[in-house]
Amino acid sequence: MMPYLFKIGNFELRIYSLMIITGLLICIFMAGRKMVKMGYKKEYLENMIIVVFIAALIGARIYYVIFQWEFYKDTPLEIFAVWHGGLAIHGGIIMGFIAALIYSHYLKIKVMFFGDLIAPWLILGQGLGRLGNFANGEAHGVPVITPPEIIFRLKPVFTDFWTSVLYTFNLNSMPENVSKLNEIAKNGAEVTFQGKVYELKEYVPWGISFTDKYMPAAYRDFGTLAVHPTFFYEMILNFTAAAIMYYFWRNSKNISTGLIFGIYLISYGLIRGFVTMFRADDLMLGFIRAPHAASLAFICIGIFLVVRAKKILKEDIK
Repeated sequence: MMPYLFKIGNFELRIYSLMIITGLLICIFMAGRKMVKMGYKKEYLENMIIVVFIAALIGARIYYVIFQWEFYKDTPLEIFAVWHGGLAIHGGIIMGFIAALIYSHYLKIKVMFFGDLIAPWLILGQGLGRLGNFANGEAHGVPVITPPEIIFRLKPVFTDFWTSVLYTFNLNSMPENVSKLNEIAKNGAEVTFQGKVYELKEYVPWGISFTDKYMPAAYRDFGTLAVHPTFFYEMILNFTAAAIMYYFWRNSKNISTGLIFGIYLISYGLIRGFVTMFRADDLMLGFIRAPHAASLAFICIGIFLVVRAKKILKEDIK
């Protein structure tokens, strides 16, 4: 898979950028129509999306830099080099919500009006963004030869496990050397880690491998080993959540109650919490993954909003 749709000179139409733009246009179109039907100016939404999008980009970068400070404190100019990668979705959501809160206060419109209005299209856009991750060969999972007992642990041990794998077979971390594990695993291989013997084999048949053609992150990390397509896991789950939210979104009575945005927070918290188990490159908060800590907070806030919204809807019926 190549990261761009076409290239003219130094200009590249990157698939990731195209997916983000497509998500924004869908959000503006669908939420804009709904807003007009509810008697509001569409311009309010368009301005809100611009403000939130810029704030989300800044927040996603700040969040990433904070958790990678050991690297950035020695190379401060790299903080501004966003083209080198390094955006964290949780930071984007947090900063985007703060920007929405400020802007909605300025308009004298409830922030949950906008939250409920764009939530289904926000998570739909995130799903489209994962297609861009696939095109870039990034946001990938660990190799499919990794035993499930290593993957499904709250305290991540994959990095230590992988070091043991490379040491056992006298391999360094260069992609061409890591790729040799393809043949090693086919012939049957075992690794001793933390006093237990683990078998290296293809645990699932749907792994995706990347070549060195565009030197994607997946290749740099694991050579041509097939990895868990975490971008597709999240894409499918995001699209499913968008469909569920759309069911409630169709009823205008649910807009501004916080119900749909609450479902968004719960859904994305659960989705990211699950997908994170397969990731090898997640940010850390002490001994746990930062996405797990943020996802837990999202789920708790989401539950509060849903319970609150049900009370609001019951009072409206009375």
